[in-house]
Amino acid sequence: MKILKTLIAGVLLSASFPPINLWFLAPISIAIFYNQLVESELKLRLQTSLIYGIFFFAPLLHWSSIFVGALPWIILSIGESLFFLLFATVKWQKSTLDYAKFPALWALIELAREKFPFGGFGWGRIGFSQIQSPLSFYLPLIGVTGLSFLTLIFAVLFADNKFREQTFIALVVIVAFGYGIEKIIDNRISQDAQTETIRLTLIQGGVPQANLNFNGVPMAVFNKHFDTTSKYLKSKDFATKPTDLIIWPENASDLDPFRTKSIADKIANLRKKGGVDLLIGAVLDGKAGPENVAIHYKKTGEIVQYIKRDLAPFGEYVPLRTLAENISPLARNVVDFQSGKIRQIFRIKTGQFTPIICFELLDDQVFTESANESNFLVSMTNNATFGKSSEAAQQFLIARVRAYEMRKVAAVVSTTGFTGFINSKGGVALQAKQFQSTALFKEITLHNYRTPISRNRNVPEIAVGLIFVVTSLRRKHG
Repeated sequence: MKILKTLIAGVLLSASFPPINLWFLAPISIAIFYNQLVESELKLRLQTSLIYGIFFFAPLLHWSSIFVGALPWIILSIGESLFFLLFATVKWQKSTLDYAKFPALWALIELAREKFPFGGFGWGRIGFSQIQSPLSFYLPLIGVTGLSFLTLIFAVLFADNKFREQTFIALVVIVAFGYGIEKIIDNRISQDAQTETIRLTLIQGGVPQANLNFNGVPMAVFNKHFDTTSKYLKSKDFATKPTDLIIWPENASDLDPFRTKSIADKIANLRKKGGVDLLIGAVLDGKAGPENVAIHYKKTGEIVQYIKRDLAPFGEYVPLRTLAENISPLARNVVDFQSGKIRQIFRIKTGQFTPIICFELLDDQVFTESANESNFLVSMTNNATFGKSSEAAQQFLIARVRAYEMRKVAAVVSTTGFTGFINSKGGVALQAKQFQSTALFKEITLHNYRTPISRNRNVPEIAVGLIFVVTSLRRKHG
């Protein structure tokens, strides 16, 4: 029965993320998992932890199997689940110390998964599922790590019948306090808001086929985005509400625009026709290998570019290549990209931003560095390689959480969706239909206010580490 409950709990946790996306299933799942660990022997704790992890990650990451087969998906799911074996190293009890120690250990595991191995893969953090939770008020204050910890604390407290009434009262107080913090931040933002606005247009041009071979026909992806943009520039919408910046997604130019004359000519034609700035995601033929870049073509003629710094293992480069190619022949098709070394600030009128390309959203440090140099967020991605799976919805949810963390408007643009504008509280202001070629326009207000978490990203990380150490020592000597 314990194993069955654990299995169900793992599935419930995955259901707190898209496509089901019911945030309250996360604390319910965690409470069940914790109860299965309490007073269990080592062997059972090992079984429980591994089963819970597998039945969480396998449904959550099923999108990774869409075009590469089951084996890489199984390896990824089990690999992420192995981190959960750390829960088996503690003989858990229903005690005050463990009610703090368990959330701290979980938060530390999330931080470890974000960095290891091969640069990490921070998908499936509890905080990423809680944008609709009443505790999300705390995102600008304590970030994703802090929100994960806070959610976990209440989950394990509710798991103990003795404390449910007190826990409910504490939850009401904490939520009310969080609401007060939000109102203070709202006031600070309104005082800092600029009078000048920025008009943005996001181009979701689509791809010939939504799979790993999305760019199999040279220039096909570029032409779809070019055609969508050309149509927009001829429209009444553009005539009545001219835009300041047109943004294309990651990989929208599937050939190097600096080395492909036909692409360079078409981009020049767009700049002349529209008289606006263009931001284009492209793949460049770098000296040491391909580079994933965002290129800002200014209407003044100046060109500025940013090279993606945080590359995705097995997607943009292959660690342990020989082993990977034996596991999946498709690994041979992955040419190792070269990472950028510096951030690049792009400027448009009074707006400024450093683009966030694809999974750079996952890395707290990379994301925060870029966000701190921006008074609005720009996230460029290509979801075509995952077809109609839930990957795009999960990534868009992460973007919503990040916008709320920074309390900044986010423009998210994808080749196939989801493309949209997210307000500074993580709400969806405007969204395009998936797999539909669209030009999405919005005028946004800018501000330079920096949230507490943007200035003190390491504080929640240090705090959960200290809580884990202190509770471990107290228990050892208690």
